[in-house]
Formats: sequence, structure tokens, C-alpha cells
Amino acid sequence: MNTHFDADTLCISAYGAVTPLGSNLDEIHASFMNEKSGIREIKKFDHRYFQTHEAGIPVEGNASISWPKKSPFRNGELFYAGLAAKRLHDRLRLQTYYSAEEIGCIVGIDEPAIDIEQCIGFSEKVPADADKQCLVDAALEHFKIGDFLDLDTTAVLKAIHEIIPFAGLSFAHLGLCSASTQSIGLAMRAIRSGEIKAAICGGVSAKVTPLNLARLEGMGVISTDEHYCGTARSRPFDRHRSGFVLAEGAGLFVIEKLSSVLARQDKPLAYLLGYGGALCAQHIVMPHQDDLEMQLSMERAIEHAGVDRNTIDFVNTHGTSTLQNDQHEASAIRKVFGEHNPAIVATKSYHGHLIAAAGAMEILGVLVSFQHDLLPKILNCDEPDPQLPDGIALVKEHQHRPLKYALKNSFGMGGGAGSLVLGNPKYL
Repeated sequence: MNTHFDADTLCISAYGAVTPLGSNLDEIHASFMNEKSGIREIKKFDHRYFQTHEAGIPVEGNASISWPKKSPFRNGELFYAGLAAKRLHDRLRLQTYYSAEEIGCIVGIDEPAIDIEQCIGFSEKVPADADKQCLVDAALEHFKIGDFLDLDTTAVLKAIHEIIPFAGLSFAHLGLCSASTQSIGLAMRAIRSGEIKAAICGGVSAKVTPLNLARLEGMGVISTDEHYCGTARSRPFDRHRSGFVLAEGAGLFVIEKLSSVLARQDKPLAYLLGYGGALCAQHIVMPHQDDLEMQLSMERAIEHAGVDRNTIDFVNTHGTSTLQNDQHEASAIRKVFGEHNPAIVATKSYHGHLIAAAGAMEILGVLVSFQHDLLPKILNCDEPDPQLPDGIALVKEHQHRPLKYALKNSFGMGGGAGSLVLGNPKYL
């Protein structure tokens, strides 16, 4: 097994975040220890006509984003991307150590949110018998060019570029719920291939919007269980789980070689040892009936890392609190690890599901686990689902013990999967 760490070992060296649990690792750690939820009342728009009244929203987002949009405010994705990039830039000024051509940016994103109220306002202005020229003239008067540019998937890259200039390999990855974890794996490959020397990667999402909330409630994938308050609806692996709690925010990381970090007398936050991805699109929404994509992504990440699977201390799961994911993920973990029972962590119970930024949010949680040797308890897992595999080691109370290796899972609708093996610099 290749467990030797040398100058070419890749690592996470810095981060910038805006999340439901705070903007830094200390705040996230405090939320874990105090069992404090980041799921709060939606202040961004009028939620009276929804079944959902709470979501995982950063304090900054609840205060600054509104629907209908207030001029000249831009999309929430751009707000979160810019704020996370500023916080990353404050921690590490990449351009001091690399030229712009050596820096890439690979970020997981959702499709930017359309302002449906603005579209309704436009339709109300247009007469029923309007011809093509009338429609064009009305659109030019009602909309600004920037409104359309902000809907481009590269707009998030532009928002980050305004803070941290980069000219290397860059793209936005629309990988749904596995997007940010996959973006890190893709960045690892780009650095290994020599295309870039450092990468900004992670995820950005601002999907707590009226249109998206209506869509998800209609699909029945988010929990609207009136037996529980908003902070208790995210119940990973619990027998009474009924869907995820929607959330949003951003987490950006710098990935580079260990030699570069040590050369400036800095310390890595985590080693990035292995990445595995898979796509088994058996169904447009549901996981593969045999958990195939989940199993493959984990096995490929472990093989790529070159570590013995029996040394993995814990799995930071995708753990969405949906009936489908949690059962399939637990089954896949059992298939991958056999008699070895790594601890099972599911932090969406604290912050909800950040969609394209979910993996980034949870990797921040892994960094907290490494720094404090902490396995945070799974909130709301009062009655573990009896249909889970026997012996699955759910973390039902906080645990403190040395943690060397973590496996991070992110799974998207339709069979997209990404897994990472991370190492703790304290022990390796």
C-alpha cells in the first residue's frame, strides 16, 4: 500500500466559507459540540404558502438576499461565491506564490436561480396581442443584460476571479449533489497531470428560492413532516426520516502540493489521498438498485489512495435523510468494508442539504473532525432504521478519539457519485 507522504502529496491548504453553521472551522466546531442547528426561518421571501418555513441558510444570506430581488442585487450564487472567495483570499493570497496561469478554478455549482417574480412582472407588462418587436422592446426595457449574464454557469467563476485572478484550467461542474466533491477530485487530477499547480475548488449553491422550494415540495423529496419542527426534520438514518432539508451556501478550498505549503512554512489542513467517481444512471432520480455507483466510487477512492480500507476511521456520509439514499448508502458501506465498521457521521442533520455545495460543507466538517479528533453525533437519529445493515456504526453521541483517515461520500440524483479519502496531518 502506498502510504508514504512526499513532496507531491496533495493537500487542502486554505478555505473560505459561508455556511449555515458559520464562516470558519471554530464556528462549525462550536455548532457540533453545542448541537446547534443551522436550519432557521426563511427570511429571504414570503413562505406563508409553502409547507416549508425553515431551511439551512447562512445568516449573511438571510440578511442580504431577497425575492423579488432588490436592485442592484445579483444572484445569490454570486453573493456566496464572492463572499467565500474574499474569505479564502484573506487566509491565503495565492497570487503571492503562483502566477495566474498556474492557478485553476474548478467549482461545483447549481444552475443559477431565475427570478420568477421578475419574469411575472415582465409578462404583466406585455399586451396579449403583442407582436415579436413589441416583445423585444418590452424585454429590453424590463431586463438588463446583466440579468442574463448572471444566469450563465460561468458567472460564479467570474465572481471568484474578481477576488482571486486565475488563468489556468477552469470550469463549472454541474454535478448536482455530488458536484463539489467531484470538483475536488477533478482538481486533484489537473494538478497531478501538470496542467496547473494550484486549484480553487469546492461548491456554491443558492437554491433556497420560491421556485425551487415549490418544485422540491411537489416532487416530495424534502421533508414536510408536521410531526417535527424544522430543525428536527433532517433525520439521517432514522426510521422516521422523510426527506432532506434544503440549504445553501459556499465552501471554497485551495488544493496544492505539500512541498509548496511547507516551503512557505505553512501547515496543511488535510491530505487528499484518493478520489473515486462513478455514474450508474439506472433511474433518473433514484440510486442504483444494487448501490452500484456508491460502491464503485468508494472502492475507487480507497484504491486510488493506496490505503488499507480497514484503516478508515470514519465515513462522512452523504446522509440526506431520504428513504432511498440512507438505505442504499448504508448497504454500500457494508459491501465495501465488510466486517470493518468505520464510524458513520451525517452532518446534514445540523445544516441541511446544500445541493452542489453539500460536499464542500461536509469537507469543512471533516477538517473539524481532524483538528479536534471529533466524531459529531448524528442529530435526530432517535430510532435508527431497523432495515439498516446489522452493526452499522452510527455515531449517536459525540466521540473523541484519534482520527487518521476519513472517507467522504457525495451522491447525486440519477446515479452520480464521488468519494474522497482524506488524511489527518496530525498523525500522518
